[in-house]
Amino acid sequence: MARSDDASPPDYYARLGVRPSASREEIRAAYREKAQATHPDQNPDDPAAAERFQKVKEAYQVLRDPERRAQYDDVRAARKRLPDGLTINQQAPAGCSGYLWRVLAGMVAVGLFLVLEALDVWAASSVWTIGLAVGGASLVAGGIAVLLARQFPDEATDVMVRLTQSEVLMRADGHTTFRIDWADVRTVRPRDDGRTIELVVDRTAARHLRPAPPVLTRVERENGRAILRLDLSDTDVPRDVLFSFLRETSAIPAGPDSAAPRSASG
Repeated sequence: MARSDDASPPDYYARLGVRPSASREEIRAAYREKAQATHPDQNPDDPAAAERFQKVKEAYQVLRDPERRAQYDDVRAARKRLPDGLTINQQAPAGCSGYLWRVLAGMVAVGLFLVLEALDVWAASSVWTIGLAVGGASLVAGGIAVLLARQFPDEATDVMVRLTQSEVLMRADGHTTFRIDWADVRTVRPRDDGRTIELVVDRTAARHLRPAPPVLTRVERENGRAILRLDLSDTDVPRDVLFSFLRETSAIPAGPDSAAPRSASG
């Protein structure tokens, strides 16, 4: 997602052969020595001399200017602080929504058993009567259980999202939910709430993917692409760390609408 000016800066100190703590006088002296050694006039038979001399000159133009040097040092420091990967964890409390449908389904089964008991089905002399009654009750209980399960989906209680220089990975309760290379990601879009990001990926990369709340809250497919919405509001990653990583990692793509966060509604 890094802009061209966010790429790793060249090591101007190494070009001049000085330490980052070198004084202006040391930098000036080192430049004179390097410039003389690399000047094309001193190396007429070296076709790469002009390029080396230009690199030395470029380094000196930055380091001799206090303001430009300070900006350069800030960029170098930021790059050193940037981790190779960012691991985001969420250990959500085990909510009741995933268990509620099971409880309700059990209550329905007990209710049907009581109905059969009240109708004195168990006393019927015909095995077919008992079989049909039990089979019908089982079908009803099973159908209601399926409907309840759809209304109260399970939520993962141990979620890990791993952002690296090459891919984004999500695991929920020990199972891999998705693993997508940044090459298959078209855009990363932060939203206004500061805790939600959207990944616009090639549709084939998310062909069989379904929502896995509470982190992967939505999966939308349209026009050959898929939009994955990740809600990181209850995770352990600070907002500034997350967006710094997204901004500074050059492998993460930035689309035309990723410069400003999108509205959190919808």
